[in-house]
Amino acid sequence: MTTLTKILLNPRTRGGRKLITDPQSMHAAVRACFPPDIDESESRVLWRVDTRDQETILYIAGPEKPTCQHVVDQAGWESRPAQSADYDRFLNTLMRGQRWHFEMVANPTYSEWKKGERGKVKAHVSIAHQISWLYKKAETSGFALAPRIDDTTSDAERSRWSAHDEPQVLERWTDTFRRGGSQRPVRIAKARFAGTLEVTDPDALRRSLTLGIGRARGYGCGMLTLARIG
Repeated sequence: MTTLTKILLNPRTRGGRKLITDPQSMHAAVRACFPPDIDESESRVLWRVDTRDQETILYIAGPEKPTCQHVVDQAGWESRPAQSADYDRFLNTLMRGQRWHFEMVANPTYSEWKKGERGKVKAHVSIAHQISWLYKKAETSGFALAPRIDDTTSDAERSRWSAHDEPQVLERWTDTFRRGGSQRPVRIAKARFAGTLEVTDPDALRRSLTLGIGRARGYGCGMLTLARIG
């Protein structure tokens, strides 16, 4: 059973600050919510931290219900236990043509090709390139986005969308941390996207929601979430 879990984090505690600011610590804490032998072939462990309305929320998606008490003890409130829901029930309601508000933190990257060499993965750092990356990912992820100004499309198609539907980059930053005792820092460029999507392929979208989109999915990237519009 695929699950979606919500945990309120307390950034005023030492443990809360550590998890919120250190992706390696959060990665370890989230992985510890699941047994080491879980099957991630159809649904992998994904997580994302959102801050809004003076709340800091950790979302976790995974192939089974997680055991999150250690996260609550370290970084939350005893009176606010983790809340887990059956994600499959929602996933099975997805149908072609539906529209949803979406949000995703991602690591937009590209491969720099050089003749005779393996492509080097680099991060997109401009908003324009990050948005283009999102549109490219949408083509294979089961959803469509509002046409851009320079997209070739019909007037009828443009009329189905409004300016409020267009995806935006809400924030951009780079996480820097060390992994596994290495002295070489790991840097992950992140962008938070939000907007409106339309379901074009429900099965592909379900895979995107459970397997994630893009790179660095173990470090808070790639988790797409949907919410009703309005």
